[in-house]
Amino acid sequence: MDTIIAKKDALERLQGLRFDEKHLTIWVTSTGCTGKEDFEIRVSKGTTGKITLSMDILRITPDLCKTTTHVVELNFSWEEIGLDPALLKNASVKVANPFGVLR
Repeated sequence: MDTIIAKKDALERLQGLRFDEKHLTIWVTSTGCTGKEDFEIRVSKGTTGKITLSMDILRITPDLCKTTTHVVELNFSWEEIGLDPALLKNASVKVANPFGVLR
């Protein structure tokens, strides 16, 4: 089985995540060739009394470079993600991705 295909829909292990009224910032592991275009951010909306946003962050293009493993910071505007930032003020946000520490 081709590893690139097998990992295509896998949730990315995040080293950190932060969001505010303008941006979503993620920290991910790179070996030299990781950029924003390598990720797809899927947001689904649910309502169970309060608005709930579920977020999946997927790496759609693997980083096949061979530099020393390090963490990179990537910023996405809410417009890039397709989400109205006003929705965040009253929403509960769940991120499905695992979190880990670079070793």
